[in-house]
Amino acid sequence: MASMRTRRRSDGSVSYAVLFRENGSGKQTSLTYDDKSEAERMRRVIDANGGDLGAALAVMAASKRHSPTVATVVSEHIDLLTGVSPGQVTRYRSQLRMHLSGVLGSTPIEAVGLRQIAGWIREMQAKGLAPKTIANVHGLLSAAMKTAMRLGYRADNPCHGVKLPKASIVSDEMCLLSSAEVGLILVHLSERYRPLVRFLVGTGLRWGEATALQIGDVVLDGATPSVRVLRAWKRGGDGRPYVGVPKTKRSRRTVSLPESLVVDLRAVTAGRRPDEFVFVNAYGGPVLNATFWPKHWSKAIARAQNPVGPDGLPDAAAPRLTKSPRIHDLRHTHASWLIAQGTDLFVVQRRLGHESITTTMDRYSHLLPEQQLSAAAAAGRALEGL
Repeated sequence: MASMRTRRRSDGSVSYAVLFRENGSGKQTSLTYDDKSEAERMRRVIDANGGDLGAALAVMAASKRHSPTVATVVSEHIDLLTGVSPGQVTRYRSQLRMHLSGVLGSTPIEAVGLRQIAGWIREMQAKGLAPKTIANVHGLLSAAMKTAMRLGYRADNPCHGVKLPKASIVSDEMCLLSSAEVGLILVHLSERYRPLVRFLVGTGLRWGEATALQIGDVVLDGATPSVRVLRAWKRGGDGRPYVGVPKTKRSRRTVSLPESLVVDLRAVTAGRRPDEFVFVNAYGGPVLNATFWPKHWSKAIARAQNPVGPDGLPDAAAPRLTKSPRIHDLRHTHASWLIAQGTDLFVVQRRLGHESITTTMDRYSHLLPEQQLSAAAAAGRALEGL
């Protein structure tokens, strides 16, 4: 770590020395400045560059040429975005403010290289940020670097090829449920919301898609009962929810319904107007996650994990839920059920509304039992002659 010392010259003036050991050689080096703020900036830049004097001097030189900083370019990139919701713009600005306004954010855009990006990632890890959060912010930074290239600020994207931290526990990202486990949750859930939860796990729709469905989107008569996914809940720049278009082009889709859900939907849609939401709360309004999660879902999970008898005492004999699923895990569970029955991944992709089959493969290919068995059999045949 670089340090700074104040020194008084014989003529009474003051200088500021930045002391550090150069990366690689370990040589003790000192740089002297008359301006305290410039010395302090150099100290921070040296630390950010791991003691690499050459890289630190390049950053300082670029700064004096008035090259725009990383934070300035990221902000400009966000301003130039089109086709994104106000809520997404707000989230990007929050990421900029929280994670890209430090040393990296104040670094001139042309002086950023692998060392600076790697140092920033280590800094994010040291703060305890989850790998997914780091990946999200890195994605914003990489996109901003592409914009910087198009605007002529630099010739390459230093984010390319940088390895990101990986989640150490896969189960943190996906909690799959059996039909019996879903049944346990339903038993402890308010009767009003049981059709909604059955619908989520029976169709794989995202929460924002399912709760934005209108009566007119439901087709229950005919050869193939289905729902048309035409809208989804979004968040505006002020954080308030509103109904907009689905996440991507592939998200606008038609999803077929099993007979059990047809029965549910006939009951909840009978006699209602086409422009009403299919699933509503006790007051006839939309079912919002901010209310449903704490008041209904979390309580149902807690009761399923710790069942009690009629006397109000813990019931040791009752079946209990041993998992802690999120609402989104109903979507993952739906996909796992399809795959377990041999459904082609391309069909799963279209049903879930993934923009790319790669997304489906990345998330669910480990659930393909037949392919795993075939691979094991192929390996076994190859081993027979050894």
